[in-house]
Amino acid sequence: MANFAYMSGTGNDFIVGKYEGEVSEIQIIALVSDAEYEVDGVIFVEPLKNNSVKMHYYNNDGSDAELCVNGVRCVAKYALDNNYLSAVRFTVKTPVGNLDVYVDDNIVEVSTPIPSYEEEKINVNIYEGVKSSIGNPHFMIEVDNVDVIDLEKLNAEIVNEKLFPDGVNVEIYQIVNRNYIKARVFERGVGETDACGSGALCIFNYLNKTDQIDNNSYVMYPGGDLNLRFENNNLYLLGEVRYL
Repeated sequence: MANFAYMSGTGNDFIVGKYEGEVSEIQIIALVSDAEYEVDGVIFVEPLKNNSVKMHYYNNDGSDAELCVNGVRCVAKYALDNNYLSAVRFTVKTPVGNLDVYVDDNIVEVSTPIPSYEEEKINVNIYEGVKSSIGNPHFMIEVDNVDVIDLEKLNAEIVNEKLFPDGVNVEIYQIVNRNYIKARVFERGVGETDACGSGALCIFNYLNKTDQIDNNSYVMYPGGDLNLRFENNNLYLLGEVRYL
């Protein structure tokens, strides 16, 4: 893996390096096991023409993922810092489409797809949740206190219900006020992570569209805060990216 770096996008930690061709699941697992830090995934950045780069993302178990928004933000900073392009606004090509990014030092903003969600709620034992998707699937559950929930156990209960044959990211959230939401996430193929960009987008979109929170709000994860807003019918997420 050429010119690799350890990077964190608001608590999601990755190995990031230049793309040199296809890799196997075994190669990804080997990279993760030899890493100096616990990482959520491995990302390869492929320089392209026309002011863009391509993102190749793998979960830490070697499996593919449709979208990792915090990974996209790490790709953006890595590409700019390694002179793959010179403009601070450019495009990152992902499996779910082309995402426009803006890099301002350690703060990276990405314009994202708008998630969908199902209005009919689903009951799993004592919990009630909402299905949402932004290219990858999420199941969002409101709780009174995110800090006291056994998230691994809850995830196992949801998986056992076989509602999501392709797996799902399980989100729990707590509305603090109209502009702040606390959240935790158990990501498929990874486990509990310190943040989840796509999960934050799903939570924010659902709560804003159902008039439970205001525009320009924050989803607060153990790894840090993500700011989300609608502007001219476009959805934006921004947060810090740093090197470990």
